Amino acid sequence: MPQLMATAVEANPDGTAIVYADATETLGRLSYEELDERSTQLARLLIARGVGPEDLVAVGIPRSVDAVIAVWAVAKSGAGFVPVDPHYPAERVADMVADSGVVFGLTIAAVRDELPGRIDWLAIDTAEYARESAEFPVDPVTYVDRVRPLRAEHPAYVIYTSGSTGKPKGVVVTQTGLAGFCAEQRERYGVTSASRTLHFASPSFDASVLELLLALGGS
Repeated sequence: MPQLMATAVEANPDGTAIVYADATETLGRLSYEELDERSTQLARLLIARGVGPEDLVAVGIPRSVDAVIAVWAVAKSGAGFVPVDPHYPAERVADMVADSGVVFGLTIAAVRDELPGRIDWLAIDTAEYARESAEFPVDPVTYVDRVRPLRAEHPAYVIYTSGSTGKPKGVVVTQTGLAGFCAEQRERYGVTSASRTLHFASPSFDASVLELLLALGGS
């Protein structure tokens, strides 16, 4: 996944990566270069805290720019991400966090108190975080920066099933095959750098990851 992200940035650094509405419903835009730099600083912060390949990090953030930055950052650190919809019932969220064995969590201030306290959560939309992350460089994260080597068999993310046939189960998706999947989506849907993909699925639904990969494939 980090390689797919790097390729997207190299191909279209000034292109629009995200279009979003802010609190006043005003449209904002983030370029691939801006997304790359902001996620790199967060990735370096995670690495500084010992997070890396074979670790899992919870992303408890509603659909937003912050959610995309968090996913990119976790991927760059080499860790796998576990998307957690903070609007899910508290019992289910707590079970996902406990069952997955995540070592750390990323969130935003507005939902921090809704998330279980068994792990440390970092709110990435606070002034404190802005000061801390600003201390890290925006140079691309390489294999020498990570706490351990990243391999194709390592987890890229973990998605939990709906639980309609019993207790929800975590499904581990490895780094293997992501490039092929991106290529397949690009060919099947005809996406280009001029295309726009809608990020509409719940963060805890596997389609949310497919939407992000679709955007990557068309950058």
